Amino acid sequence: MSEVEFEHAVTSSSDKGEAEIEQAYLNYAFTPQINVKAGLFLMPFGFINRNHEPPAFYGVERNEVERRIIPSTWREGGVSVWGSTPFGLAYDFGVTTGFDFAKLDDPAAPLLGTHQELQLAHAANLSVYGSLEYTAAPGILIGGAVFTGKTGHSNADFKADPTGPDFKGIGGRVTLWDVHARVQRSGFDVEALYTRGSFANSAAIDQVISNYNAANGTDRPVLPSSFYGWLVQGAYTFGLGGDVTLSPFVRYERYNTQARLPLGLTADPENRDRVLTTGFSFKPISDVVVKLDYQKYIENSANDRVNVGLGYQF
Repeated sequence: MSEVEFEHAVTSSSDKGEAEIEQAYLNYAFTPQINVKAGLFLMPFGFINRNHEPPAFYGVERNEVERRIIPSTWREGGVSVWGSTPFGLAYDFGVTTGFDFAKLDDPAAPLLGTHQELQLAHAANLSVYGSLEYTAAPGILIGGAVFTGKTGHSNADFKADPTGPDFKGIGGRVTLWDVHARVQRSGFDVEALYTRGSFANSAAIDQVISNYNAANGTDRPVLPSSFYGWLVQGAYTFGLGGDVTLSPFVRYERYNTQARLPLGLTADPENRDRVLTTGFSFKPISDVVVKLDYQKYIENSANDRVNVGLGYQF
């Protein structure tokens, strides 16, 4: 299994674009119920991370929760055991690479800001994850997942570049979990998702960052103790003849990427919001979609916008 992407339709040293291997793994099926895969693969969290092509989700942009809290598109290198049972239970457990708190560069998306691309990933600390999803009946899904691992990597970033902060003797575990449910019956599509993450030992880590900023006149972001997000979404699909469909939807979500900060630090209000999104997806065929939506950011209204998009997959 492999997936190669050209982002933003261009790849060069001076443009906003890149070529990337999004997935590349080998899978061995002992039986349909027991598989082992090894390589680079997507983490089984939420709804969008594994199914993130434009025709697969509502809205022109991915929702804020599955962008800021679950860092879609999130993949790691590792090995896992996965499969499904005849009674509707799917499982996925593995050991993978993980995050690196010393790489934090974006407080608006703490896991995306500490994620390691595989070729550059320190692996002094590995992570583990597990996922369970149960299809109670056709079109009815409930599930959840958890990911955890240490993120210090024996101070590897400082050893490679001594001009950065020195986190010697400091470790920090990251944990992310989610629960989700979806009902797709008789044209209706209703889903709900809650996810929360935390960084352990963030007080000691942020003390080093604060001291470094004061000594060097820099503004490196601090690490949150916890962050979370949740959403509810509903849609209805009208058949317009043949394969043509129209799906109006509405979504409400809430997120806070700095829900708790240590040391009495003050959170940036730009990093939390409540967002109401409504619009529609029009599909002339199943793999082509035209989208229009309006997003209302309740706490940061300067972000309000209308989105228009054309998407396809092949």
